[in-house]
Amino acid sequence: MHLEHRMRTFQGAFHNNPDYSLWYGWSEMVQDLTEIRTLAEELRERR
Repeated sequence: MHLEHRMRTFQGAFHNNPDYSLWYGWSEMVQDLTEIRTLAEELRERR
């Protein structure tokens, strides 16, 4: 998540392409973070 989506966000911003930065960087990173938080909550409940 960190290497792939973060770099896409920064590359889009560096090349002044907000569409690329938003759709391929930031939104993908937010989706991954949501999935990680959901899995973490499930693990806490099982513990």
